[in-house]
Amino acid sequence: MHWSKPQRLSTGPSLSWEHTRVVAGPSGSAIAVFAHVTTQNAPYDYTALYASRYAATSDTWTPEQPLQSQPGHVLRSSLAADEQGNAIAVWLQQTPAGDTLFASRFAAATGQWSPALQLTFPLDDTPTLRLVMSPTGDAVFVWTTLCKTLCKPVEHRVMAMRYAVASDRWIQPPVPLNSARDTPSLWPAAALDVNGNALVLWQQADARGTQSIHGSAFNADKLQWCGDSILSRTNYGAASTPAIAMDAAGNAIAVWPQQLSTLDGKLMQGIDARRYDRKSNTWQPAVRIDSHISDYGGMFNPSIVIATNTGDALAGWLYLPHPPPLTGAAEGRVYLAAKDDWDIRPRFDRSVDPNNPRLGGTVLGGYPVLGSDPAGDQVAFWAQSDHTAWASYQYAPGNFRAPEPLRSAPGAVVGAITGAMDLNGHATAVWIETSADGDSLWVARYQ
Repeated sequence: MHWSKPQRLSTGPSLSWEHTRVVAGPSGSAIAVFAHVTTQNAPYDYTALYASRYAATSDTWTPEQPLQSQPGHVLRSSLAADEQGNAIAVWLQQTPAGDTLFASRFAAATGQWSPALQLTFPLDDTPTLRLVMSPTGDAVFVWTTLCKTLCKPVEHRVMAMRYAVASDRWIQPPVPLNSARDTPSLWPAAALDVNGNALVLWQQADARGTQSIHGSAFNADKLQWCGDSILSRTNYGAASTPAIAMDAAGNAIAVWPQQLSTLDGKLMQGIDARRYDRKSNTWQPAVRIDSHISDYGGMFNPSIVIATNTGDALAGWLYLPHPPPLTGAAEGRVYLAAKDDWDIRPRFDRSVDPNNPRLGGTVLGGYPVLGSDPAGDQVAFWAQSDHTAWASYQYAPGNFRAPEPLRSAPGAVVGAITGAMDLNGHATAVWIETSADGDSLWVARYQ
């Protein structure tokens, strides 16, 4: 297996990176969603959402297809897929009535996207959002919002909506998950098992303004959401930006940055993890999987993937050390289900000091984007401060390979990268390059 020659997927004007998403399903399956400026059917420029699908039989990407049914600037987006290659895209779009959430479903059997479906009334703010699908096609969509128009008094809400594949419909109305609604809620994360049971996390401040991680669960047998609870350690400092992944048995692992004060008064920020056991329906105690004493550094914006057949997991984050002039790193930690413990600490990006890989490095590594297949093959993508993009691949079991550059040509400027892995370990990487001719979207396959 090796990385293919990069192909140009789309050309500007002004491709919008924050809406670029990639998912994968069966072997040879990949779907990319992206946005760029268009003037089609509108008297002004706006950012519209498009999709393209990888066709394994011809080793090509299909022409981009618009997902929106009406003009309107795209503000947020999310994308998810099941193991059959079906996918759902959701997005927040400006409309004459206000900013509104829409959805479209891709059917692998027909190769077509459904017409855009309006999910909500116009929202009062620009929410953070997250969409996840189960291996069998059910979905949960979660978003945070400040409700002013329909709420008296004003409330900060975490809202959830389910898609049922058996009936091919979204279950209305949306359900609020958070019980305390007087402080902002942000950065939802979610996971879904084959039976439709869901776990949802989010970041929320308490009355003192300290951020903590809250969670709720959906019981598919009873068709009901449970009350929310605090999952982060309450005797510690702020906790933020959670991530969660689930294996085939419904067990899950959640990770988030957590602060605490040392005995000498210094601030320590690291990554906490907490495992959910489906059989006992309980969360295990939180554990610290990496730490750093810092004035301004630490670990930020973690992500996590799980090998659904084995339960092995890979968590990744951006590490910023203290003091300067040390550079940051894209790094992580591996969880081994057989040992029920966290194992090696891979550093994905390059370092000039192999004996102490955390100290040194020629450039600042970026936030790693992770992928995994059911057997435990894993991949990490990241972009660095020198405007390059990279990927590192691991065959299970073993360590990650040396990073490989991903760009169309030497000297091409890359701002960010994302990707996914299908069920047979084939990876897809998508990134935006900027050149004298403008922005272009590029794609490569590891197969």
